[in-house]
Amino acid sequence: MVGRTSPRLARAAGFTLIELLVVIAIIAILIALLVPAVQKVREAAARAQCSNNMKQFTLATHMCNDTNKRLPPQAGTFGGAYYAPLFFHLLPYIEQKSVWNNATWMDYSAFVGQANPNPGTVINIGVIWPTWDSVVNANGTYTWLRQTYIPIYQCPSDPSRGNCIDWCNGDASYAGNFQVFGGAQNSKSSTNWDGQASIPKSIPDGTSNTILFAEKYARCNGTGNPGGTWWMRGVYHGYQSFNGTNSPGADDSFPGDRLSAVFAGGRGHDGVQFLTGTASMFIVMPPNFLKNPGPCDRRVATSPHPGGMNVALADGSVRFLSQAISATTWWEAITPAGSEVLGSDW
Repeated sequence: MVGRTSPRLARAAGFTLIELLVVIAIIAILIALLVPAVQKVREAAARAQCSNNMKQFTLATHMCNDTNKRLPPQAGTFGGAYYAPLFFHLLPYIEQKSVWNNATWMDYSAFVGQANPNPGTVINIGVIWPTWDSVVNANGTYTWLRQTYIPIYQCPSDPSRGNCIDWCNGDASYAGNFQVFGGAQNSKSSTNWDGQASIPKSIPDGTSNTILFAEKYARCNGTGNPGGTWWMRGVYHGYQSFNGTNSPGADDSFPGDRLSAVFAGGRGHDGVQFLTGTASMFIVMPPNFLKNPGPCDRRVATSPHPGGMNVALADGSVRFLSQAISATTWWEAITPAGSEVLGSDW
């Protein structure tokens, strides 16, 4: 009869429940196989960006060395700036001279935790001296210098970024080798973080065998809360006016403290001792970095990458060190004048 549909043809027009479940299962399996691959690709891209960041500021360090005939200190007076940390001194060489120049502005009435500078009390002190109270003056709009975002100072793989106290955009994911910038002779000093170093004179072990920079989590509370890395940490507070029990200078951190961008030496203003020797071995992807006590150690370098860590060498190159490298070889690559022969795992 015209218009009637065969039962066999009607059944062939759709899927049974079992067939649908099979298709869904296959799709789920494919997604499960694809997600790790996508994550690996993303991590590889992020690691490459982190490496490229290090390459840029390491080459900037060489430019700084060539211009000033020496390396900047881990913290100290250098290159026309007073009492500033390493990553501040590098600003003119990474196309951030305007940020460097803004260290002449300060809100002398500022206090700990103050959300914004007071335009009525912002003054130009006439010298480059970054402090906790320094401000960025953008056509009469004032923000804190300590909260300035410097793109190449942050690694996109660093999961701890954004867990700041009040510096936030001032997070850093890298740190300087104290044995080079601070000086081996000052490893336990809480007052002198200037090694007076230069390339190649101060690195007789060889520039291709000496680490200048390593990665370090922006926040790391495991051995003390707060802990972490801020590119502008290692400054004085400036003048403060308090209504409570605090006194002017209560938050000074010069030449450094628990939040400084440093590893492999130096004693902080607050008594924190950054670890040296084989005890300074870097940590890879510590979980629960906000937990206190916890597995993240602010006293050593910290990698956000599976399997190892990016380091920048004194010859300007960037290298990925395997997590399997021995603590002895790690330390030998940190010391610039130890006369060691690096192990086969280098």
